[in-house]
Amino acid sequence: MKRISKMLLPCLCFIVWAVCIQAAPAQELAPVIEIENPTYEFQQVTEGDLVKHDFRVVNRGNAPLEIKKVKPG
Repeated sequence: MKRISKMLLPCLCFIVWAVCIQAAPAQELAPVIEIENPTYEFQQVTEGDLVKHDFRVVNRGNAPLEIKKVKPG
């Protein structure tokens, strides 16, 4: 009987562990974009002048963020 209980306890522990792993919700991988200041007013400029502004984009998610297309507003 002692021999059976020595084998049964590890098996029971493994089964409980396996059930707990299956029951735990998996964390979904997704990018989350964050733009500190999403708009910027350039004010009035003369035609032909070069205007420039940098937008700070941060990925707060847990998967790679791919920016595939950008167009002016």
